[in-house]
Amino acid sequence: MWQISVSLASFAFIVMIGLLIFVLLESRRTMKQAQESISQIQQKLEQTTDESLRTIRVSREVLEDVQRRLKATDGFVAALEQTGDAANRLSHSVKLISRTLSDTVLEARESLHSRQDTVKDLIELTTTGIQLWQRWQAQKNLQPESRTNDQELKGEDQNG
Repeated sequence: MWQISVSLASFAFIVMIGLLIFVLLESRRTMKQAQESISQIQQKLEQTTDESLRTIRVSREVLEDVQRRLKATDGFVAALEQTGDAANRLSHSVKLISRTLSDTVLEARESLHSRQDTVKDLIELTTTGIQLWQRWQAQKNLQPESRTNDQELKGEDQNG
C-alpha cells in the first residue's frame, strides 16, 4: 500500500507539474499577446500624439493668422466707424442746410409778399404821380393861352 500511495502521489505530482507547465505556457502565450496588443496600442498612441501635435500646430498657425487678419481689419473697422461718423455729421449738416434753406425761402416769400404790397403801393403812387404830372402839363399848356389873355387884358388896362 505504501508503494501505491507513493505512486499515486508521484502521479499526482507529475499531473500537477504538467498542469503547471501548461498554465505557464498559456500565461506566457497570453503575455505575448498582451505585449503585442500593448505595442500596437503604443504605436497608435504615438501616431495619435503626432497627429494631435500637428493639429495643434496647424490650429495655432490658423489662430495667429486670424489674429493678424483681425488686427489688419481693425484699421478698416476704424475707418468704417469714421466714415459712419462723417456720414452722420454730413446728414446733420444737410438737415441744418435744408432747415436754413426752408426758413430762407419762407422769409423770401414773406418779403416778396410785403414787397408786392410795396410794389402795388408804388404803382398806385406812380399812377397818381403820372396823373398829377399830366394834369400839371395840361394846366401848363392852358396857361400860355391865359397868359396871352392876361397880357392882352393888362395891355388894355394900361391903354385904356
